[in-house]
Order: sequence, then C-alpha cells, then structure tokens
Amino acid sequence: MDFDAVIRWLVDRLGARVVVAAQGAAPDAGNTTLSIAGPLLRVDDGDVTLIDPRPGRVEAFAVGGATLVLLEGDFVRAATTDFGQGRSALVQAAFQDFLVTVAEAGDVPRP
Repeated sequence: MDFDAVIRWLVDRLGARVVVAAQGAAPDAGNTTLSIAGPLLRVDDGDVTLIDPRPGRVEAFAVGGATLVLLEGDFVRAATTDFGQGRSALVQAAFQDFLVTVAEAGDVPRP
C-alpha cells in the first residue's frame, strides 16, 4: 500500500468515528502509545507548522481534539487488515520510526 492508498482509505472514512493510535515503530519500541477517538475530519495543512520536512505532500486530519499530520516524505510502508467483515477495518502505516494505526470505531458510511 502506498501513501496515496493510505490517504484514500482515510478519505473514504471522513465523518466516521475512528480510533487513532501512534507509537514507535522500532521492534523494541515498547508499549508506550497515544490514542484518541472521534470523527475523522479534514484539516487545512496551513494550520500545521513543520520544521525542515522531507519533500512531499502534507495531509492533515482531525480526530477528536487531535490533529493527525501525515508526511509523504516520511512514509515507509502501510497495510490494511480485514477482521472478516469483508472490508478493511484498519490501516497501519509506518512513517520513519513512527507507527500510526487508524481503525474504524463504528459504522462507516459506504458509497
């Protein structure tokens, strides 16, 4: 899964309730994590200040009271997981040494 596919997965769930967890991606990162739940919304990336970002697009989303900022230049890999419901219930993406998981937390409107 590439960066564009991750963004499409998120855009397909705009307005839906999700849970986002972020933690270190290194094998020995431990169990320290930050998570938040709420509706997934778009945020203007002009509201975000970046210091010396790698080249690439900046995609920003809001979840609850948090802002999720994804940088294409930091993207390493991603995959989805289907828990038998016939659709991808979560996406997990690595950005350098940072792992972001976004999971559906309720009914997701389907087009």
